[in-house]
Amino acid sequence: MARDRPAARPAAPALPRRQPHGGGAAHRPPAHRGHAARRRLLVDARAELDTWPQRDLLAWKAEAVALWPQLAPFLDGIRDNAAMTQARYAHGTLRRPLAPGLVHIGDAAHRASPQLGQGANMALLDALALGLALRGPLEDAPADYAAMRRWHVLIYQGLSAAFTPMYQSGSRSLPWLRDRLLAPASTLPLVRGAG
Repeated sequence: MARDRPAARPAAPALPRRQPHGGGAAHRPPAHRGHAARRRLLVDARAELDTWPQRDLLAWKAEAVALWPQLAPFLDGIRDNAAMTQARYAHGTLRRPLAPGLVHIGDAAHRASPQLGQGANMALLDALALGLALRGPLEDAPADYAAMRRWHVLIYQGLSAAFTPMYQSGSRSLPWLRDRLLAPASTLPLVRGAG
């Protein structure tokens, strides 16, 4: 039996296909030119991350402290670049989080950016769903668990993929939207659950 592998998801939106009228980039709608710009930004960010270990550590510390002065005491203990670990992760969901005698939960079943801070909660909800499924016939439990979690996981994965660029990108407009629109909206009673 073939092992389930995480569904491959592109790290950035795919470049659009050429429009039927045959026009080049100048004739594409602005949204399509945006896809190419986002892809270039992603490639640039990955290249910067790949070359980071060769950067001058003191220059990097100065840059970081200029952005966030309160960080200075935490950087004092870092003596060389090898003390730092690059964080790399990707969104992905197993097509089938189960196999005979095996059920994947948490990050093993659906990994995502930590930006929404819900990884532990998602794992706990998976464990609860599995526990509830195990109350029924044992042979049905894995499929019942997967069915219980399917839509919540898909919605969460979509939200995580949509919001991650607001926290991790070279964009100037996305953080502005996050700080000026999303932060105030998060205080509304309906969003906070008081509605």
